[in-house]
Amino acid sequence: MLTAHQCAVEATQVHGHYLKGTIHCGQCGSRLIVSNAKNRHGNVYCYFVCSGRHSKRTDCTRQAMLIEDVERLVEHYYKRVQITPAQQDALAGMLHHEFDRLMAAETDELARLTANRDRLEGEQDRLMQAHYADAIPLTVLKREQDRITAELDKVTRRIDAHYGDYADARTHLDDALGLLANCADIYARCDDTNRRLCNQAFFTKVYIDEDNELRVEHNRPFEMLLDPQVNANALTWAADANKARTSTNIEVGKGSSLVRGVGWSQGDSNP
Repeated sequence: MLTAHQCAVEATQVHGHYLKGTIHCGQCGSRLIVSNAKNRHGNVYCYFVCSGRHSKRTDCTRQAMLIEDVERLVEHYYKRVQITPAQQDALAGMLHHEFDRLMAAETDELARLTANRDRLEGEQDRLMQAHYADAIPLTVLKREQDRITAELDKVTRRIDAHYGDYADARTHLDDALGLLANCADIYARCDDTNRRLCNQAFFTKVYIDEDNELRVEHNRPFEMLLDPQVNANALTWAADANKARTSTNIEVGKGSSLVRGVGWSQGDSNP
């Protein structure tokens, strides 16, 4: 995802800044670009300006913004969204519980896949025995072996995905929560290159309105993890879990759609 955001257009522009490509005009939606203005004393002032207004593609009237002011707005936003340790524990507990529930629900499917794999492997063995006994010619053996191998490959990949997708998603979840629990501290310590990477990881777009308020579109899975309702559900879940000392019959908020929001390594169709 980060590689995809390193587009050639940004790389060849004259004036570079780590926020370019992420921040947009809150009035017309155009990207904000860098403009350096020099006064009569030779002092240079760096601004972000609306590209729509600058190129006259839109009728936008958004005024130029000092780059340092925009930098502070974004840095302050990270402080607003950094989750507390209690939120981190609650979200992790609720979503891992949901992973466990989904894994248990797919036990029957896993048993069916395993039985199908065993059947195909048995067919392979019988074919080889028949060939050794001269019961079937080599051409038939090859054709049937190719068919069985293709089917067996599909079944094996689905069995591996049954475990692998959940394991990858759990790791992804824990990594994302770790970032959210420390995002403001991380961003404050980053150099410009890593600030660019942080912004591209967390946001698809950041709009700066006329009153200098930010409107943010988060990347997955952060749009789900920062959803106020999801956080409220998680804190309620954690409180109930602490009281009951068991997660067996605890309500998990929005159900499996929460887990799908974390993102799967092999696409949304898995599991």
